Parts: sequence; structure tokens; C-alpha cells
Amino acid sequence: MTKANLLHIIKILGLIVLLSFVIDKIVYFTITKISENVYSGQAIGKLNQYLQIKDTTKTIVFGNSRANHHIDIRKLTRSSYNMGMDGKFIAHSAILIKLLPKNTAQNVLLHVEPNVAFRPTYRIDEIKSLMVKYHTNDIIKEELTKMNQNNVFQKFFWCIDYNGSVLGILKNAVFPKYNPKGYYGYDPMPLSKTDAEMFKKILARNDMDSSCRDDLKINEIYLRYLKEIIAFCKENNKNLIAITSPLYTDECLDDNAIIAEILKENNIKYYDYTHFFENNNELKYWIDYAHLTDVGAEKFSEALLSKEIILHEE
Repeated sequence: MTKANLLHIIKILGLIVLLSFVIDKIVYFTITKISENVYSGQAIGKLNQYLQIKDTTKTIVFGNSRANHHIDIRKLTRSSYNMGMDGKFIAHSAILIKLLPKNTAQNVLLHVEPNVAFRPTYRIDEIKSLMVKYHTNDIIKEELTKMNQNNVFQKFFWCIDYNGSVLGILKNAVFPKYNPKGYYGYDPMPLSKTDAEMFKKILARNDMDSSCRDDLKINEIYLRYLKEIIAFCKENNKNLIAITSPLYTDECLDDNAIIAEILKENNIKYYDYTHFFENNNELKYWIDYAHLTDVGAEKFSEALLSKEIILHEE
């Protein structure tokens, strides 16, 4: 290969790289412009709304689907928002909590899952859903990088931020899932006839594992994020309250007891409602073993109100 041919190839490759860079940024800023105006759905809408209200809202719920679908937070206090997200656990919650304003009195209602806390493996890739803010939020960028959840090519190709989220964003941009006005994060689940029949069949199988492991040990990642949440809240005037919502049945409470002890050692109030419906376990309250219907969730939320667990008043 002659020197002239080599230079020609280098120029072509350089042009391709330049065009790729320019096209990537055009597409990225176009999607970002669209996404910034999306306020429905869990692809980015709920996160956008949270970022908009987090500095001025008094009480915020964090956790997974059992927080999202179980806690009607407006029954406890008017200035509130439920930031529970389906399939997201303590790592995701910790990052969102770190986005709260410093030294501002707020209630942080953290939903903890003892059975998740004691899993041998914690799937940290749950936080990748926050990648949509990688280049627009320094805290999220830092947290994703710290846990090696960013992509090595992301410094060059910013569109990677939206990998897997574009369709959800565009869908909610054109056809919003709900009207964000009046929406405060709580998503009740009505019981359909199909759901009821399916749950009856699951109960009839009676195949749940009711045994406790002898080697219960809290997952290191889970414990690390729990400690980070506790530290952040103590340092920034947040009233941290931990809660576990009801399960249809839970024959092993050893993991709950360990979580309770850890929280007690850190002077964190913990309300364990795992067996809340034990003496009144009607099927109309349940979608499945872990999720309440809208009827069950309302009954549970009213019980939270009666406990007066929110201390920082409006």
C-alpha cells in the first residue's frame, strides 16, 4: 500500500468519525428536546416530574412496584409524591434520594424489601434506566460511573444514553399515558376477573418456598446503598422512615428481623407491615402474592395514616 493510499484511507476514516460525531449529537439533542417535555410513563416521564417537584415536596416515597402500587401517599400528607418504580430497588432509590436538596427538611419514606436484601446477587443494572440523564445530571453520571454501569463509548456517542428508552419516550410524547396534572406517582391496580382467577390457581398449587436459609447474610451492595441513604438523610435534614408493605404470606421473617436490627442501630424508624392482612386476608385485596389491588392498597394506606408516621409537618 502506497503512502498516498494510506493517507486517503485515513481521511475517509476521519470523515466517517466526524460525521458520526455530528449525527450523534444532532439525534441526541433532538431526543433530549423531546424527552424534556415528557411527563408520563416510566421511560422518563416520572423521572422528569420527580426532578421538577423534588425540591419543594415535603414527603416522597421511594422503592419498587410495591411502593408504587401500595402507598397512596396523599392520604398521609398533601405535599407528597410517590416515586416508586416497577422493578427498581434500593440502588435506584439511593441515587434518586441523593438528588434531593441539601439541608432541606423533608420526609423520605423508603420501601425496603428484606427478601431482596438477602439475595446472593444484587442486579445493579437496574440503575441503567437512569442513563437517560447521564449527560444532563452530574450526580446520576457519577453514580452510574461509580458502579461501572456506563458505556466506554458514551463519551463520544451520547445517544447511548437513550438506549432502550426511545420508543417509550416517543410514545408518551405523542400519546401520554396519563395527564401529569394531578398525578402524584401512586398507581393503584384494579383487580380484573382474569387476575383473580389466576391468583386462585396460584394459591391452589401451594408451591411457595416457606423455608428460611440457615446462612442469611445481607447483600453487600444492598447494605452499602442502605448506609448511603441513612448517611445522606442524617446529613441533610431528611426524616428517613423505612417501611415494608404487606405480602400475602411470608413464612420466613428472619430477614425482616435482621433489617429491623440494622435500622434500629442507626436510629431509623421501621414499620414492618408484612403480615398486615394476616387476620383478614381476603382475595379482593390481592393481585398476586406480592401486590395489592387498589382496594387493598387503600386499606393499607389508611392504616399508615392512623400510625401518624410522618413527623415533619407541612
